[in-house]
Amino acid sequence: MSTLKADTIQSTSGGAATLTKQNAAKVRGQHASGTLQSGSLNHSSITDNGVGTFTHSFTNSFANILYSHVGSATYNNGTSTAIWTYMRVDGAAGDTATGSINMDSAYVHATANRTDFDAAFTDLICFGDLA
Repeated sequence: MSTLKADTIQSTSGGAATLTKQNAAKVRGQHASGTLQSGSLNHSSITDNGVGTFTHSFTNSFANILYSHVGSATYNNGTSTAIWTYMRVDGAAGDTATGSINMDSAYVHATANRTDFDAAFTDLICFGDLA
């Protein structure tokens, strides 16, 4: 049995290699308190745009803005564990680009509609075709 080891795989034209017959995640980004964590995939940076709002930038862009994404955010106020958290793309023009995505983290509580917060820990996974 042979072992193939590589740091970077590119197409013959020098761009991103095409993955066939699979629907593997093309981006995985994880950050804690605004710092990108190790183990990310095709994820270059996080930009803090204000309370609960940040931009994930990709190393290699998607072919178009029609890629799928899912995210999660963790919140702990120290006294309550009954707080629902979520992460979303607002859907406004410019939130989804081929090279980045703007995300918003907020919590919903029985006594509050929706409150933006800086998540202690977030995850982002994107699926789609790379350019």
